[in-house]
Amino acid sequence: MHLQWTPEQRATRALFHDIGARSTLDRPRPGAFDTETWHLLGEAGLWRLIVPKEHGGDGAGWWAFTAALEGLAASGRAPGLLLSVIAQAGLVRALERHGTSAQRARFFPRLLAGELGATGIADPDTGTDVRSTSTLLTAQANETFRLDGAKYNIAHAPECGFMLVVCKLAGEGREGISLVLIDADLPGIRVGAPDAKLGNHDLPTSWITFDDVRLDYGHLLGEAGRGLRNLIDIVSLGRIYYGLVAAWCLEPMLARAVDYATDRETFGVPILDHQHVQRRLVDIRIGMEAARWTSYAALDRLLRGEDEAVMLCSVAKILGADSAVAGALHLLRLYGSKGYQAGEVSDFLRDALAFCSVGGTDEMHRRNIVNQMTRLHRRAEVPAARTAVPPLLRAAPAPLAAAGD
Repeated sequence: MHLQWTPEQRATRALFHDIGARSTLDRPRPGAFDTETWHLLGEAGLWRLIVPKEHGGDGAGWWAFTAALEGLAASGRAPGLLLSVIAQAGLVRALERHGTSAQRARFFPRLLAGELGATGIADPDTGTDVRSTSTLLTAQANETFRLDGAKYNIAHAPECGFMLVVCKLAGEGREGISLVLIDADLPGIRVGAPDAKLGNHDLPTSWITFDDVRLDYGHLLGEAGRGLRNLIDIVSLGRIYYGLVAAWCLEPMLARAVDYATDRETFGVPILDHQHVQRRLVDIRIGMEAARWTSYAALDRLLRGEDEAVMLCSVAKILGADSAVAGALHLLRLYGSKGYQAGEVSDFLRDALAFCSVGGTDEMHRRNIVNQMTRLHRRAEVPAARTAVPPLLRAAPAPLAAAGD
């Protein structure tokens, strides 16, 4: 398991921490995507870390990217841009793991150039229950397809150049999940105006509709009707990073809260001397550490392809979301009326609440965890049944060792 950063990874973390810290000094107007910082990240080599060398990247790998993302999150950067980075990373993994050579050659250069992509999973009527998606891929003559349906709350939709869309082969019931990778300007695609949200106003989201969009086999990511396993592999990485970012976003907030509690006095002593204040600060730290180390463990298991990885990814997402929201509420209560006023603490609370839904709701992830627990339990029972030894054939207990043996 990856327990500490290498010197190269520490340097990468420091580089992107510095970019994030500098970008917070001059944030874009409310509601605007931070194009300037986005380009700074690309110029610093963020995407080269995970794009294969044969397509212009460095091939440093996902741990190097994780160090970069962690540094950016710990810099005080508002979560909106971090969620954009995670969404874009999912597209890199989709191409790396499941794209054809032609798709990699076409889209990796665009990702390296900073072009925004979108991933359309949630439907307006079924949310993230992808087996129930009403976005349909219908087979046509001459090995072509027609795409019809709608997606909503899609990150980057208003500004993306291409998109990965989750759909289902027509007539397949709850099966037949398929993935298509398409340009955003194809005839029949319509993107709505940016959503009005509670927080994360610098993360552009919107709905997308597909009306008789004509596709062919070159647009399929993987095999038609067999995309569910690939989708799980792609989104599992994002779940880990949501958990990690949620935890590290609290780091600078907690540091400033400790300073505030040291300087602020009530009843003749700093409020840091009060046990209930100490408990709030400690609970924030405990939540952060739990989410952080679970995220590391989940990433290790996912990259190794181990059985429990999918379950741990959901655990990391839940812990990160819980730590972000609980930590933001602790901060609001610690700062009192000062925290409730417009400013850093109230802004962070609004942004942190997004972790309750981004990447899937708490309820969806708990259902996934139960399903994975059941799957792993059943798998463990099979070899146990095969290797069980009848009681009469078991060896007798060995005698106790003599004193001094």
